[in-house]
Amino acid sequence: MKLTKRQAKAVNHALTHWESEGMIQADQASELRQSYEVVGFDWKLLAVYSFWIAITCFIISIAVLLADDYLMELLAKIIDTPASVLAVISAILAALAFRLGFQRRQRFPDKAISNEAIYFFGVLLSAVSVGFLRETSLLESLHIVWFLLILTVLYAALALRLSSMLIWMFALLGFAAWGLELISLLAEPGGYFLGLNLPCWMIVIALIVLGGSKWLGRLSQYVTLYEPTRFVGLLYLLSALWLVSIFGNYENAAEWSQVSQLRMLPWAFLSGVVCVALLVFGIRQEDKLARGFGITFLLINLYTRYFEYFWDAMHKTLFFAILALSFWVIGSQAENLWQLSRRGENRSAD
Repeated sequence: MKLTKRQAKAVNHALTHWESEGMIQADQASELRQSYEVVGFDWKLLAVYSFWIAITCFIISIAVLLADDYLMELLAKIIDTPASVLAVISAILAALAFRLGFQRRQRFPDKAISNEAIYFFGVLLSAVSVGFLRETSLLESLHIVWFLLILTVLYAALALRLSSMLIWMFALLGFAAWGLELISLLAEPGGYFLGLNLPCWMIVIALIVLGGSKWLGRLSQYVTLYEPTRFVGLLYLLSALWLVSIFGNYENAAEWSQVSQLRMLPWAFLSGVVCVALLVFGIRQEDKLARGFGITFLLINLYTRYFEYFWDAMHKTLFFAILALSFWVIGSQAENLWQLSRRGENRSAD
């Protein structure tokens, strides 16, 4: 087991105390001390950031290639092939990436971060393959909603088969994109479907994802996907509530611009209540995810209301002075809570 220096100090003090009180024998204490390892630097976090930076740089390089007219013309001359052939080639490369990630995970199960990073290239190439598939003469008349559905089902099946959190996250992103695109397709000319606009339908999608997380939590073989699903569901829900608190359930920007923001107070109140409920639930149940989302989006909502109601009514000097003071108070209180937690840890160690 790997512990930080502070955690190791607390464990060592506890073992010394138990040994002096005769609660454990000296050989047991020595064995327990050898069961953990002190980690001075969070190499795992560095590995995560490094792989994500590598992937981001790869995507940027592709984007730069696509933006360069000369290189694109050169690439078009080199690869002058039909979209159907490119779709097949991309699909084969995606399958190879998934296979490589699976084989590597079997050989090096401890290298979870780099294994997941390899899966990302499979995810990217799968999307490229579906994109080329849409350009074929046989399927170009189909609406994009069908291709999003294909991609979502593909990602979900691969994630469940490979037990990959990264692929599952993309499946959830694809599900949201498919759902919103489907609502747009079915919506009336004004933008409503069953009386709701897209941000309101995003709340429905978020509730479906959260319901799916509960289902996954009951299945032992998919329990590793519970927390990522719950994370995405809460992100969807609170983001959608925040958008609805700004735009309401209006069909277009022209209609929304004619309405006072005071008309959005019921939605803002609902968003705030959900944030407070999550915060209280997280504190009582010691649920870090719920607590973190609750406090983060509660602050986002409060500062959004501040900008909405006082940006035009208040002088900008006073506006930013109050803003600075509020962040100073938050920082001071956070520092006090951090110091209290450190004192508690030191007392428990002694």
